[in-house]
Amino acid sequence: MRGNAQGKLLYDPEIEKTAKKNRKAARLARETARITNTAEKQSDTEVSTITLDDEIRTMGDENPPPPPPSVRTLGDYGQNNGRNANLGFQPVNLVSFDIKNTVLNALKENQYSGAESQCPNLHLEHFDEACGYTDPPNVSE
Repeated sequence: MRGNAQGKLLYDPEIEKTAKKNRKAARLARETARITNTAEKQSDTEVSTITLDDEIRTMGDENPPPPPPSVRTLGDYGQNNGRNANLGFQPVNLVSFDIKNTVLNALKENQYSGAESQCPNLHLEHFDEACGYTDPPNVSE
């Protein structure tokens, strides 16, 4: 026999009902302990907030706290208010240029597959060389 039981176990013809009753009693005990713990924590926080409020009232009579900031919607950030710059999206300055067929063919012919025999640095060098054929107008390097 395992354990440190001192006496003999009694026969229980309705063991399932007894086990259910024991589980219910244990569950109720856990719930009451949890409720009392949360009630104690709430009373502790209430006491601490009351003392903090009293301290704030006595210490902050000369300088009242600043008012909370106004609630702003997402649309408010996109509007110009005269003081600050617009925080919305700015239009992009489009640069128009044509990609030549020679560049497209050079890129298609020399695609990087990631094989061990291919050198990634050499591929990037060829890519940079192929992209060097396109110079957009009015853009300096």
